[in-house]
Amino acid sequence: MRVSAKPGRCMTQRRDIDTMRRKRDIDGLVEALSDPAENVRLTAAEALGTVGDERALEALERLKFSDPDTGVRRAASVAHTQVVARLAARKAAGGRT
Repeated sequence: MRVSAKPGRCMTQRRDIDTMRRKRDIDGLVEALSDPAENVRLTAAEALGTVGDERALEALERLKFSDPDTGVRRAASVAHTQVVARLAARKAAGGRT
């Protein structure tokens, strides 16, 4: 699912990202990390942090060092930390969620 960066689509973009988050559509959220709109990338990074899926780690790692927007880099860094923490907690609990 590609999220459009057209003006006037901010609410739709947020709904699209929220829908992907609820559906745990990691591939869609990771794809949204390369959207031209900063707010889409930032919102997708935040959603990936809340989902906590290890498939997002590589993309978040890359984004937190390479995105041109400081806010997006910060969101990716926080999300990456959230995913790592969730994975560590699962491991400590013996693989249970």
